[in-house]
Amino acid sequence: MNKFFNLYNSLCTGANSNGVFSLDPYFPVIKEMLVSELREVVYFIQQLKLLNFDMSEYTDKVVEFISVLIVNLDFKRESLFIIVEDLYNNKIKLHDLYINTCKERNIEPQNISKELSMLQDKDSVIKALNEHEKNIAPDSLTLTVNKKILYEIMVNLVLNACNCLIELKNYGEDFTDAKEEVLKLFNTSNYTDDNDDVWINKIIDFSAWNCKITNKLYDKINERFGPVEKTQVPVAVKEGKAILVSGSGLLDLEKILIAAQDKNINVYTHNNLMSAFQYKKISEYSNLTGHYQRLNNNFPLDFASFPGPVFITRNSAPKIEVIRGQIYTQAKYPSFGIAKIENDDFSPIIDYALKSEGFKESYSQNYISVGYNYDEISQKLNEIILKLQSNKIKNIAIIGLIDKFADFNEYVNQFLSKSPDELYIISFSYDTKRENVWSVNPFYDFPILYKIINTLKNNSEGIEKYLSIFFPDCAINTLSQIFNLKYMGIKNIFLGNCCPNVMNPVLTEGLKNLFDIKEISTVKDDIEFLIPKGAN
Repeated sequence: MNKFFNLYNSLCTGANSNGVFSLDPYFPVIKEMLVSELREVVYFIQQLKLLNFDMSEYTDKVVEFISVLIVNLDFKRESLFIIVEDLYNNKIKLHDLYINTCKERNIEPQNISKELSMLQDKDSVIKALNEHEKNIAPDSLTLTVNKKILYEIMVNLVLNACNCLIELKNYGEDFTDAKEEVLKLFNTSNYTDDNDDVWINKIIDFSAWNCKITNKLYDKINERFGPVEKTQVPVAVKEGKAILVSGSGLLDLEKILIAAQDKNINVYTHNNLMSAFQYKKISEYSNLTGHYQRLNNNFPLDFASFPGPVFITRNSAPKIEVIRGQIYTQAKYPSFGIAKIENDDFSPIIDYALKSEGFKESYSQNYISVGYNYDEISQKLNEIILKLQSNKIKNIAIIGLIDKFADFNEYVNQFLSKSPDELYIISFSYDTKRENVWSVNPFYDFPILYKIINTLKNNSEGIEKYLSIFFPDCAINTLSQIFNLKYMGIKNIFLGNCCPNVMNPVLTEGLKNLFDIKEISTVKDDIEFLIPKGAN
């Protein structure tokens, strides 16, 4: 059976197939170039707003450019030149408009650097790549360690917010006020002389907007595809032609389902799209066949072993730079090795699927539960509140795994089995038979996490001080979720070890020192922190 599925849990699994993937050493340089250009563009946008110019068109462009950086893959060189040149041309227009307006109004212009740009043409881009010039911004060398950490947090929050804003726009929602706040936070990084507290406060203030953006997107998804229902996702394959859809974009998944529904092609979800099965309107498509994922965190092996085309939804970020095979996307700037789908014409994917081998036989591994019944959850939460008020429990811990295919985690298993009765655990990981452990479902779902927290807060004043959240694993949006939870009043947030390509050790140390994010330790020590020995 493990011919197709091996749900092995490893935090940073490497590829098991030679030549399947490649890590481009130039990508950090490329990303730094784009961020540097964007910072200057945002600076001039903000200055021109102060001079009463309408910058809405440029604001939309910046949000789109920032969302490009979400896709952690190798850009094609042609795409890179287009992106950098487009950014540079926009920056020159804004710079000239700003300088000329200042002259006309007899205002002293304020530039953020002596040199306008180090990336003025293709030759300078190639030079930067070849020389590995990673410190593009002139002030980056002078930043303190704390400033570099805070800068990385800002960029991460802005990236995730823009990703959500782009997705919201796909649902017909243009959240203009939030876009303005995104640019304000990003522009903060241009003022390197500000003390650390100014940057920290800006990050904390933005968390309120980040939370609004996230919740608005969840509302739109539920409105479009809901209601959410309990269901069992088949981790299985069916004999026949096949398409694999990876990422998180439900709208893109639906387009593939519609395009393939009369072609006798089975469609499989991958990674975050397992959540699609919990939405009633998506699950009704008869060609939505199952979830395909051979190995935890190993995108190259999953993609290489799939006997058909792979479609990556827009603004999704596979954890490794895939260059193998017939992979498609609708992203504006496709990454290296990925074909672009134009104007919702999915015929290239359909044609390739029909020509591909497909699965020769059907196999079934198991089923994974997703979804929930919120009335049942509300009733359970009322019972928990009564237990807390009657002193039957002294603390509540919510623990879960970001990675849906983490089938084994010793820390979580030990935490669930060794917790004392007075510590109540809401598990998003595994189910147990213990009375003090309630498994919502074994699928980590941020919307329901937020609903649970808000329900507890609305029905029991001050309950936040009894709540702790554990992240044993990390994903690309973990940092954004951490600050959402801090905004919601959660004091104790525990973070486990993260892959360096998701969250590096310096950043995790900075979260601990600057924002009191706690490090997951041993099960014994973490439980004693929540329920001190001898506590009444």
